[in-house]
Amino acid sequence: MIAEQSTPRRFLPEVQSLRAVAVLLVLAYHLEPRLVPGGFIGVDVFFAISGFLITGHLLREVRRTGSIDLPGFWAARVRRILPAAFAVILAVLVATLVLLPATAWKDVGAAALASAFSVENWRLAASSVDYLAAEEAPTALQHFWSLGVEEQFYLFWPLLVLLAVWLGNRWAKGGLHRPVGRREAAAGLPRTALLLAFGTVVLASLAYSMVLVAAGNPAAYFVTGTRVWELAAGGLLALFLAPPEPGTQPPGTRWFEASRPRTALAWAGFAAIGFAAFGYGAATAFPGVSAALPVAGTLAVILAGETRGALAPQKLLEARPVQWVGDISYSLYLWHWPALTFFLYLAGREPGPAQSLGLLALSLLLAAACHRWIETPARTLAPLAVSKWRALGAGAAAVALVAALALAPGTLADRQVAAQERAAATLLAAPPPGFGAASIASGAPAYLQGMNQIVPVPAEAESDLPDLGDCVQKPQSPSTRECTRGAKDGSLTIALVGDSHATHWYRALEATAKRHGWTLLTYLKNSCPFSATKRVAETDGSISCHRANEDTLERILERGDVDAVVTSHWAGSTFEKGAAEGFANYWGRLEDAGIRVYPIIDTPRPGTRNYARDCVAEHPADLVSCGAPAARAFEAGDTTRAAAALEQRVDVLDFSDQFCADGFCPAVIGNVLLYRDKHHVSDTYMRTLAPVFDARLGALMRADGFG
Repeated sequence: MIAEQSTPRRFLPEVQSLRAVAVLLVLAYHLEPRLVPGGFIGVDVFFAISGFLITGHLLREVRRTGSIDLPGFWAARVRRILPAAFAVILAVLVATLVLLPATAWKDVGAAALASAFSVENWRLAASSVDYLAAEEAPTALQHFWSLGVEEQFYLFWPLLVLLAVWLGNRWAKGGLHRPVGRREAAAGLPRTALLLAFGTVVLASLAYSMVLVAAGNPAAYFVTGTRVWELAAGGLLALFLAPPEPGTQPPGTRWFEASRPRTALAWAGFAAIGFAAFGYGAATAFPGVSAALPVAGTLAVILAGETRGALAPQKLLEARPVQWVGDISYSLYLWHWPALTFFLYLAGREPGPAQSLGLLALSLLLAAACHRWIETPARTLAPLAVSKWRALGAGAAAVALVAALALAPGTLADRQVAAQERAAATLLAAPPPGFGAASIASGAPAYLQGMNQIVPVPAEAESDLPDLGDCVQKPQSPSTRECTRGAKDGSLTIALVGDSHATHWYRALEATAKRHGWTLLTYLKNSCPFSATKRVAETDGSISCHRANEDTLERILERGDVDAVVTSHWAGSTFEKGAAEGFANYWGRLEDAGIRVYPIIDTPRPGTRNYARDCVAEHPADLVSCGAPAARAFEAGDTTRAAAALEQRVDVLDFSDQFCADGFCPAVIGNVLLYRDKHHVSDTYMRTLAPVFDARLGALMRADGFG
């Protein structure tokens, strides 16, 4: 094969077919994930292809000129990438202002700004390690994370190639002190230096990826350092396939010149991609070493090159539909995700098979149009094609323009929010009778006395939570922090223990502790119910709960001054066998030590697939559509009562009647928005619930002998 490539083919249909496979896998995963649970590996196929093609281009330029025209290289990337990408960003911004509520504008604007500067992957990495931000709905530009990785690669990779060439040539010519002319440098490739440079990037990046994945760090999926090895691996293949230097003999690859080994290699490559696409899933630790399979498969297909014979895949790869999808793959990747996300918002549900086919057809139509009228003309537009500096200037101007327009949604949202916050501050300064939970007794009306201002303001509801800092540990933390609040030497010491659904009871318990002069301890860790049974999510390393829970139990028991424990957990958590037994185990050990336990039945969920705050902002006059019947508002997996049946010394607290009335659970009660995100109760509502919480907890504690 190497001998054959002394006159390399200008067009590689197998690469174009790999692009088609990659984009169709991504589409299938997003539209029908049950059919292709590992379709996300299509992005890794793209990475390997890009690394191979870009490195091959750079190596050919080095062989021809002895250097790399960096401005020219980056100008070509500007013409190739930015026009279609910016068309999608602008379309999403317009559609957001027209179709989405103001509560979503700021997030979309932030995503557009990050995408314009090719750093969306870092924005997502930052939010993925923030438990609260990780709950946010994906924006229509979230898929730009992979473009960010590639474009960052395009910035530093030619610099690395230049450095390796410079060092390699000087070493080969007698030392770093001896200058090398352009003609000498163009004589050949310093393969050893390039191999060392590329190999170092592959090994370092892969090792970093494996470390982050093993640690359960969700940022591993997005950060450039964990992904760049996939592109660099493509670069290694490009170096291997580079034609031999004049006057040298190619490596002994006569065995590979026959059609059968190449055909076998091509099919093996596609099999590896297929195995990953259908064998991987949500539980696969990724990227890490798992990404090596689709990357290796992609490189195997490229290495096999043109295959001929009865069993060769070449005819299939060269089929016109396959090549056409490969041609439009970039535009198809750009347009499919906005089409899906806007459908999800407008329909309020996942697409069925018919809707998925419709979204596929729409994506193909948009991609074909974008490829025909934006992507292709921009690459060949004469004023930009003839001048690299003009292309770079146009690219910089386009980035500045799109970035400026990306600020518009947030600016408009801020203006609306400012007016709403002034009205909310007036309402909070003098809350009317029946404010929040106090209106439950009168049927839980949404609005009081004709006032239609909602608190917290929906656009700012996500920040309406207890500001406890490090006292609420992240899911990956190996331990749970003990924090002391309330009276230093209180008449009683009460501990609040559990996950984020225990945390959202903090304001109610804090008010109760303050009223009675109690010392309040907190042992709070997101995603970690206080149970001896492991969560299923712990098996993939994304959370770390069991050891932290054991440590929390031991610290509470060792203190000797804890009188009672209040606990709750998200009922949507799934556990290994014995969920109820796990809670009963811990509760029993506390009760054996004379510490009374008061578990709280979990709160209901909002009635919308999207955030309740978005629904409320969009339908302030029709809030019934944002609630849910009580029969389906509560998680079916709540094991609190089952655990209490196993450990009957505990006293269960049930506040379901404070969230629902007459069989219906609304999103707004007495001008107060109940939910700050998908299932966490707002601080404002918990404050209004504090008197009822105090009365019910106090009654149980008095019955248990507390004064």
